[in-house]
Amino acid sequence: MGNKLHEIGFARLTPLEDALKELIFHVKLTPAEEVYTNDALNRILAENIQSTFDIPPFERSAMDGYALNARDTFGSSPKNPKYVKLVGIIEIGEIKDDLEVKEGEAIRISTGAAIPKGADAVIRIEDTEIDGDTITLYTALVPGKNVSKKGEDIPRGFTILKTGVEIKAEHIALMSSLGCLKVKVHKKPAVSVFATGDELIEVGTPLEPNKIYNSNSPMMSSLVKLYGGHVAREVALKDDKEVLKKELLKASLDSDIVIFTGGTSVGTKDYLPEVLIENGTILTHGVAMRPGSPILIGYLKNGTLVFCLPGTPVAAYVCFLSMTGLALRRMMGCITMDPRIEIHATMERDVPVGSMGYVHHLRVKIEKSEGNYVAIPVKLKGSGIISSLTESNGTVLIQPDQEGLKKGERVPVKLHPI
Repeated sequence: MGNKLHEIGFARLTPLEDALKELIFHVKLTPAEEVYTNDALNRILAENIQSTFDIPPFERSAMDGYALNARDTFGSSPKNPKYVKLVGIIEIGEIKDDLEVKEGEAIRISTGAAIPKGADAVIRIEDTEIDGDTITLYTALVPGKNVSKKGEDIPRGFTILKTGVEIKAEHIALMSSLGCLKVKVHKKPAVSVFATGDELIEVGTPLEPNKIYNSNSPMMSSLVKLYGGHVAREVALKDDKEVLKKELLKASLDSDIVIFTGGTSVGTKDYLPEVLIENGTILTHGVAMRPGSPILIGYLKNGTLVFCLPGTPVAAYVCFLSMTGLALRRMMGCITMDPRIEIHATMERDVPVGSMGYVHHLRVKIEKSEGNYVAIPVKLKGSGIISSLTESNGTVLIQPDQEGLKKGERVPVKLHPI
């Protein structure tokens, strides 16, 4: 089996950047579907959204005050006030076409209310006094003062959102303000998640000697959901080649992506490379990164992408964030493939690497000290130590040509996805 693995490429590690480019080239977009705007949170927009009318659709007051003609305020000051007569009131949402401001008159107006005919400015309540129907003006205005112009926020025909945007609450507010009841988004990729290994037992059953609980598939399913996918199935499988083949082909009928954890290296029961080469095409087997170098990526004849990730939890996690998750988001047409927030921090101590030529994923804990972020190394090695993920909140990438990181060095940090 080892010779066969060498034949299909595991003997040569592909640079991470090259592997990612090859992967993205083979990603196909999911089709669009229409959903209610209120249900579109965190979905990926599949159409450009244009304004069909001006926002605001009419001239409106920017504050509480009096709508009047700016000419009536010219020369006004606390020592030389001017006077106008109150002739009406208009509240937000009211339609009063009969109200009109003439010379020497003013109308009490609320923030957001439509500017009445004849008025071209609004004087603040704070700059006036009123006695009966006589308003004293203490400041001069220019035409347009405190008036929000028609189309000032968004003009008609303007593209407010472009395809590929991840829809957030503010986007829903914006689309709702334009009267968008429904919106086109990309369908969530269907993802099948399999954890492989004879040593695995499910949570909820008694722990047997020499067995471990399956933590990989719950983690992978959670990441799939976090990155916008739909989990079609989540199953633990034994190290049996025929079973693996059967489940892979079955999953390919309703899944855009199939994820395996375990069974991808060169062990005697690592059957996945053989299964994939017999039933599809291998893109990459072995990537120059640590942890995660045994990752296997390929696709089946119907285009279903297959990711065979290492069985150790940290390596599987790193591989998902570095490749699988990016492909998933690219499948939805997302402009930003990597959703992780990036900050810059100062290294708290030296971190040497044992071997160059790999992208090393250093787990770090970010703390704030004297107004600056500090990156405290948690773990560089130990791909099976899950606590290195829970004790850290970010990752620093040490590039293949670096011998390590120095204390005090400023480095980019990708925070764990939330």
